[in-house]
Amino acid sequence: MVAPPVRVLVAERDPAVRERLGTILGEADGIEVIGSAPEATATLTTLRRRLPDVVLLDLRLGVPVEALPGRPAVVVLAAFDSDAGILRALRAGAIGFVLRSARRNELIKVVRLAADGHVVLSPEASRRLVSAATRLSGPRDERLARVDRLSGREREVLIGVGSALTNAEIGVRLGLPEPVVRDCVARVVRKLGCAHRTGAGLLAYERGLCRPG
Repeated sequence: MVAPPVRVLVAERDPAVRERLGTILGEADGIEVIGSAPEATATLTTLRRRLPDVVLLDLRLGVPVEALPGRPAVVVLAAFDSDAGILRALRAGAIGFVLRSARRNELIKVVRLAADGHVVLSPEASRRLVSAATRLSGPRDERLARVDRLSGREREVLIGVGSALTNAEIGVRLGLPEPVVRDCVARVVRKLGCAHRTGAGLLAYERGLCRPG
C-alpha cells in the first residue's frame, strides 16, 4: 500500500519565498502542498479547512505556535536574525526550523522528518540555537543537571536524538529494537521536562553530548 502524501501548508509573508518553497515541495515525491498563506487569517483558515501534516511557518505572521489548530508539525521558516523568536517557538511546540534559503534536498528532508515527528535541526541550526540559548536565556542549570541524571542507555539515546536520528536509526546504532528506543525517547523527554524531542536534542548539544557538524 502506498503511503499518503505528506500534506504541507506554506505560511510565509514574502511572495517570492512562498513561491519558491511551494514549487520545490510541489515537485517532490510523496509531498502535497495543500495551500500557501501570506498572512495570519489565511493561515488559520487553511489549517482548519485542510488539516496539513506540516506547517512551514513565518513567525512574522504573528501566529503563535500554540494557537495552531489540528496539532500539525510546525517548522519555523527562519531568517538569520530570528534566533530569539525561534527559541520561543521551539519552547511553544515547534519541532524545528529551516532557513528560507535552504537547498532543495534539505527542505524536502526537513518536511519528511517533521511529518514523522523527528527532530528538525541541521548542524547549522543546532550551532545557532545553542549559542542563542546561552546568550538569550542564561544557563539552564536544572535542565542540564537532569541530563547528568540519565542512565547510560538514556544518554546514548539522547545523543541519537540530538544527532537527528530516527528511532529506527538509533536502534541500529545501539542494537536495540525500535519499540524499545521509542519508549526510551519518550522517557528521556519526560525526565528532561521538555515538550518534545527537539527540546531534548537541544539539551544534548548544550550539555556537550553532541557537536554541531
